[in-house]
Amino acid sequence: MNKAIQNDSKKTDLKNNYYKAYDERYKKVHEEGILWELTDPSPVVEKFLKLNKASSSSKILDLGCGEGRDAIYLLDKGYNVFAVDYSQNTIDKCNELTNNVFKKNFKQLDLFDNNLKTKYDFIYSISVLHMFVLDEHRIKFFEFIYNHLKKNGKALVTVLGDGIKEKKSDINEAFSITERTVQKTNKKINVTATSCRIVDWNTLESEVLGNKLIIEKKWISNEIPGFSESMCIIIRK
Repeated sequence: MNKAIQNDSKKTDLKNNYYKAYDERYKKVHEEGILWELTDPSPVVEKFLKLNKASSSSKILDLGCGEGRDAIYLLDKGYNVFAVDYSQNTIDKCNELTNNVFKKNFKQLDLFDNNLKTKYDFIYSISVLHMFVLDEHRIKFFEFIYNHLKKNGKALVTVLGDGIKEKKSDINEAFSITERTVQKTNKKINVTATSCRIVDWNTLESEVLGNKLIIEKKWISNEIPGFSESMCIIIRK
């Protein structure tokens, strides 16, 4: 099946594929020779790991690594990080940015279709959850975390939102082309609209608790690069 037919199939079956529009966006910006994300690491990630005394032997999963800003930073500091993302374009970019030094630490993975054999001491997922609009996908996101945490493992999840306002995009528009500004360069570029769902605290807490996870801490942060406000939670089994 050629690429054009694959893309048409994704657009036709939007219920299952709308979030894959992010891969198309990354492909476009990388063809332009630029990065979509800011390159500064998220301070909350290292704070989370230090607070919980993560060591070089701790198994850490970056769930939805994007262009690798947090995974690369932590790998350079000696942490044992395995990073996954649905987008093969972002995984290729992570390896390019690190000259393939950490190639075994990055893997393309669709968390809705696949599992990993390893269980982790720590999982972090930065600015990923709001990509998923449908309840079934959000439920599976937390199921994946539950299934891949060790018994006493903990996870950090950050998601766009102020904990009060709610809104969501139309998944039928995910693959439509719109003009967006790349943050680091302020360059305007035509890319896929993608998807976004912002929920309030009540909804987020219900999603977590409904998947047998326990909330240890929650707060609003302005430390996530590229986002003015993010809801942050630390959860465990």
